[in-house]
Amino acid sequence: MRYRVLFIVWLSCIVFAYAETVMDTLPDVEVSVSRIAEPVVRQQMQVSVLDARMMEAAVVTTPKEAASLAPNIYMPDYGSAMTSSIYVRGLGSRINESVMGVVVDGVPLLDKNMYDYTLQDVKRIELLRGPQGALYGRNSPGGIMEIRTIQPLDVNDYVVRARVGYSSANTVQAQASFYGGGWGIAARYGRTDGFYRNAFNGRKIDSGQQAGGRVVYDCRPNDYWRVTSSVTADWVEQGAFPYADARSGVIDFNRSSGYERLALLPSVRAEYMHQGYRLLLSGSYQFMHDDMRMDQDYTRADIFTLRQTQRQHNASFDAILYAPKPVEWYEWTVGVSGIIKTNRMSAPVTFMREGIETLILANANNGIRTAFPTDSISIRNTVLPIRSRFQLLNAGVAAYHQSHFRVRNWHFNASVRIDYENARMRYTSEADVDYLFTLMMNDYKTLHTRIHGVKEAHYVQVLPRVAVSYESDIVTVYGYVAEGFKAGGYNPQMFSTVTQNRVMTDMAADMGIHLQMADPRFTDVAVTEYRPQTDWTFELGAHLTPVEGLKIDVAAFHIRSYNQQVTVFPTGKTTGRMMANAARSRVWGAEAALHYRWSHNRWFGLLHAAYGFADARFIRFNDGIGDYSNHFIPYAPQHTAHAMCNAGYRVGHKALQAVSLTLKGDGIGRIWWNEQNDRSQPLYGLLGATLTLEWKYVQLQLWARNLTDTRYDVFYFRSMDNDFLQRGRPREMGIEVKVEF
Repeated sequence: MRYRVLFIVWLSCIVFAYAETVMDTLPDVEVSVSRIAEPVVRQQMQVSVLDARMMEAAVVTTPKEAASLAPNIYMPDYGSAMTSSIYVRGLGSRINESVMGVVVDGVPLLDKNMYDYTLQDVKRIELLRGPQGALYGRNSPGGIMEIRTIQPLDVNDYVVRARVGYSSANTVQAQASFYGGGWGIAARYGRTDGFYRNAFNGRKIDSGQQAGGRVVYDCRPNDYWRVTSSVTADWVEQGAFPYADARSGVIDFNRSSGYERLALLPSVRAEYMHQGYRLLLSGSYQFMHDDMRMDQDYTRADIFTLRQTQRQHNASFDAILYAPKPVEWYEWTVGVSGIIKTNRMSAPVTFMREGIETLILANANNGIRTAFPTDSISIRNTVLPIRSRFQLLNAGVAAYHQSHFRVRNWHFNASVRIDYENARMRYTSEADVDYLFTLMMNDYKTLHTRIHGVKEAHYVQVLPRVAVSYESDIVTVYGYVAEGFKAGGYNPQMFSTVTQNRVMTDMAADMGIHLQMADPRFTDVAVTEYRPQTDWTFELGAHLTPVEGLKIDVAAFHIRSYNQQVTVFPTGKTTGRMMANAARSRVWGAEAALHYRWSHNRWFGLLHAAYGFADARFIRFNDGIGDYSNHFIPYAPQHTAHAMCNAGYRVGHKALQAVSLTLKGDGIGRIWWNEQNDRSQPLYGLLGATLTLEWKYVQLQLWARNLTDTRYDVFYFRSMDNDFLQRGRPREMGIEVKVEF
């Protein structure tokens, strides 16, 4: 029923647009979906622009790979397509909200679980670094990734595109699309055997497949309007979480782990231009259903498992008005936006017999025996499910304004956004335990523990930005100060720990005993709430264009973070993790990028290089176990470096038109893995290469990643008093054939 409703909504948009279409064909004009109207070389921030040619040379197929081409952005390939953490300029988070937003054709993706997908028919990606809260709102204190795809009106007549590739781990990728007559239809499919093997059963743990596509209708009803409606679908099914023991480097656990996701995104975008006014409208409905299965102890021991399912219904709306200049030296922009996210989540944690004994009985009996040394509690359950269900809501509205003043070569920009958000969680968590206390009971008794209720919070954020720049023929120098924020909310992942502790205290209370928990924070539902994080950024930078085809960007920045959201683990052998506003931090950093395109006679080429440095440390952070003030912030790399050189020759022969070679190198590190700063991944380098042969309609690519087969880690964590890591991918090689006419 739901899919029929989605189809009717999308079809209605097409009928509305088609009914207004006129027969006159207007000139094709590429319309920018960006909310920043200035050209890149004049913008008062740092922006990395990746066009289709550059992404082809670098073999960019996902947003994670695109992020690696910009300085101070790190989007690691963690254990599944669900885990899409982004670290920008030293800040980021493993769980919950992101520091960088992703916008596709003017529509923001409202959940970071949708960030990891296969790109198709992308013509341009812009990576905006620094707070974008004034224009983009929540969850963009580090920046925005703007992805722009081919639209039907971008082509003069029609275009047919197809590509098929084969690479290491028996990986296959296939895509096909058609654009013409106002319509666009695209489909894709991929599969892999995986790279990581589980020693427990000898099978690859990360095999999987994915598929997706979209249908687009693009039209100009009259001289003033352009309307685009589309439906995008994405499906992923994969094995997941290839976490190895840190000492042996071996993946070895007994329960299956995997991730499956279905996402549907119908959207409508419209642009109106008349007498100097430009109005951008966009609206979307975003449906996502995913299913995660995880062996949470990551060992052969049968401790406990998690299965989390989410069913999200989300919607967004944006309206931006660019007004004509009332005077030559002033222009302004206003906008309003709104979002609503609803999520029905089920997250049962199931304790096996070994988990019942080590995590529940051991803790309970340690407390009981302080009063009754010769007696104990026993539990009859062979499995103990903690059933947790949640209804989560985030709803917000915002209004923003931007004024731009020009005095000769000086530009002054001031903007402000007022953002209101309501977060609500309705929760139920329960467990049934058959227990026996040897001191006073002759038979087992069933104890029912149930935690339920509603938590709600309201947040108001005022996000200002003030910038100034000076322009000359070859350089733009700028400076700004701006505030960004990550949204607050609730972290359901803590409920297994809260309920587990409540089971122990309920058993003690049922026997007339008061049981004092080692850490009482983790017996109260209040521990699941976290407030918004705010970040103030101060930046000085410049864009230089000394010669045609050459662009150089440099910047230095300082960030002050307040109410920083950090992950806190309860002590001992526990099951949950808490998102807490436990820290203040600061970042000092700098970045530089060079982009040069050249062409001489039949020779052509591209040189792209970028380097980012971020010294990110806690000013104040004490998690109740240790004081980590002045320690480095975990998971964000201190150095990111990238260099790519592409050189080609236009043969001009019927048998072969052009040939080009691309060499690509990346350097990342050091990455600290914990707040104690006693575990880290040193700086490492990766080398890749691409050979491209081009004919009139066909292109052949041979590519390789991690040519030197460098060994490195992309993830480390501690759980159940054990250390685990995820190895980076080994050497990969592939071949791809593309057809376009």
